[in-house]
Amino acid sequence: MRWFAYNGDADGICSMVQWGLVYGVDGKRITGVKRDIELLDRVLPTPGDEVVVMDISLARNHSMAQDLARKGISVTWFDHHLAGDEVEGINSYIDTSDNVCTARIVEQHIGQDSNWAQVALHGDGLSKHSSKPNYKELGELLNYNGYGADLSDLHFHPDDLMMLCLDSKTPEQFMLSSAFAKLKDGFETDISNAKMIEENDGFYLLPNEAWARRVVGVMAHRINEKGSGPHVIAIDKGDTFQISMRGESGIGELCAMFGGGGRATAGGIDNLPKAEITALMNEVNSRRSA
Repeated sequence: MRWFAYNGDADGICSMVQWGLVYGVDGKRITGVKRDIELLDRVLPTPGDEVVVMDISLARNHSMAQDLARKGISVTWFDHHLAGDEVEGINSYIDTSDNVCTARIVEQHIGQDSNWAQVALHGDGLSKHSSKPNYKELGELLNYNGYGADLSDLHFHPDDLMMLCLDSKTPEQFMLSSAFAKLKDGFETDISNAKMIEENDGFYLLPNEAWARRVVGVMAHRINEKGSGPHVIAIDKGDTFQISMRGESGIGELCAMFGGGGRATAGGIDNLPKAEITALMNEVNSRRSA
């Protein structure tokens, strides 16, 4: 049996759609909200099974990947986040360049140009590297659906949304669907709330409400388009902040300094103790002035 573990955001979904159009997606599929990246805990293969991983940090799943390799499970890993130490025995296709998303890596591996990879670039805030600006709205909406504290915050379960995209075959056909209309309506309501939030003390502070948890990713990408950053958006979770960060480079490494992770231009910290926000902003401000 083939297992799939994939990120529930635009990049993970578009990567799976590309794979599915060529090879199919029959098997056991594991996904979740965007920040649920330790998905390999739920992958339970037996000898002879195969595991395909899309858009999930190898660094954050290093021990699980090692365990699968030791058991002789065939693992193929596509990603553009921090890789960490190499894991022998798995087939890894990882490129952390700041102009690459996982769907572009999958596109190259399959050897077929795909408009879904262009959609994924927009979803990951990499619109300047896309040759298809008409897919920006779709990329943002697919990414928007992946954000939330848990699946109840989302408009669609990511696997259901992936299958709707796969059944549509092309981005154009999906954009004619009722699912696209539902995402668009929800996003327009949520982003209107976000437009009321102003920067204070160097970062944007959102309430811990469903609309904010859903819109924070696209909000961060849009803010990042206006300047080099780093840009910080925080959700107030009581004793901690959930941090989303965007910038031109080094964002994943910066977030990793405070227990988070990410890639060159985007990253996050799930639970930053409030006492550490000053240290984080000092580091951010030093890079803004560099």
